[in-house]
Amino acid sequence: MNIQLVNCRDLEASAQLTLDNMQPYYQMYGVDWGVQQISSAIAELMNYDILYDGKVIGALRLSFADNECQLRDIQIAETHKGRGAGGRVIAMVQDLAAQNQVHRIVLKVFQCSPAAQLYPRHGFTKTGEDERFFYMSATVSK
Repeated sequence: MNIQLVNCRDLEASAQLTLDNMQPYYQMYGVDWGVQQISSAIAELMNYDILYDGKVIGALRLSFADNECQLRDIQIAETHKGRGAGGRVIAMVQDLAAQNQVHRIVLKVFQCSPAAQLYPRHGFTKTGEDERFFYMSATVSK
């Protein structure tokens, strides 16, 4: 799959994709967020557009702190889910983490999300959980 990451060109469109994808979870957990709240929450992160054949099909958000890469978000448009894009993006996150010389990638994922099964297939192990989330980490391969 011909996937590329580029710096986010339209933060509001990226936030809208997140809202579209996350709305069922927001409703389930009573989170009353819209595009503006998401845009504010992601503004300070490293935001990337995920491109397939030059077209935006998703968003990736990362931050780096304390010798860790925090994988904040992978959002894939509904029309491209189940085609391997998520796995390819995880491999790219591994590369970005190695370039930034960190040793670990950490994330949290809703327990009921299909992504909770994706991450373990790509080297992530569960480090904890609460009533909503699984917390996971993976060692950065050099």
